[in-house]
Amino acid sequence: MAHAQVDEVIVTGTRIRNSPGITLEKKGDFLLLEVNVENDSRELSVRLKEMNATIDNMIAAAKKHPDIILSLIDDNDFVRPLSKDTFYAGIRTGSRPDTSVATLKVKTNIPKKINDAFKLSVKLAEFVDNIDEVGRTKVINYDEVSVSIVNPYQYRNEVRDEIIAEINATTNALNGGYRVIVTGLDGPIKWMHSGDLNLAFYMNYSYKIIPDTLTNYTK
Repeated sequence: MAHAQVDEVIVTGTRIRNSPGITLEKKGDFLLLEVNVENDSRELSVRLKEMNATIDNMIAAAKKHPDIILSLIDDNDFVRPLSKDTFYAGIRTGSRPDTSVATLKVKTNIPKKINDAFKLSVKLAEFVDNIDEVGRTKVINYDEVSVSIVNPYQYRNEVRDEIIAEINATTNALNGGYRVIVTGLDGPIKWMHSGDLNLAFYMNYSYKIIPDTLTNYTK
């Protein structure tokens, strides 16, 4: 699948458990807060009208806060801009009878000088708390935050170069007489959380160092 250079990808809260070896750590670009817009008015037409009026209020409020952006997550974990049409298309039946719900993300950029998520999370939560809810609509903040990064594929060559540098350092320490068989450097880059706002980029690679005198090698 080809990816646009401007793709913004959301990263789940899973962290690396078994280190893949060389990792490249980068700060994420945005912090995102998950929000549900729910309504339990008896009539579907009323629910939709009240929910849409509430999302109008959210969009208007976001325009007054340039550091706040409303987004949706598609099926491929790409972050997409929220619009009235995408919001309406995402409305689904709730867990209780006669309820409707839609899920969106409220996000803000992560400044370089910020190293923890607390202040950013508070800012996002305060924005949500101040939304003018229409009728029986509730805008619910579940305190679930995640990190996204724009064009993560840009770091592939940097990760590859770090791996090659580590391999070269190892073979140089052996003072010659060896060669390396490497696998995985043609594979894709991957990423996971490595901290509150940081991501670790890596590749699934492996290598074996064998003597130069070995002429017949099988795995």
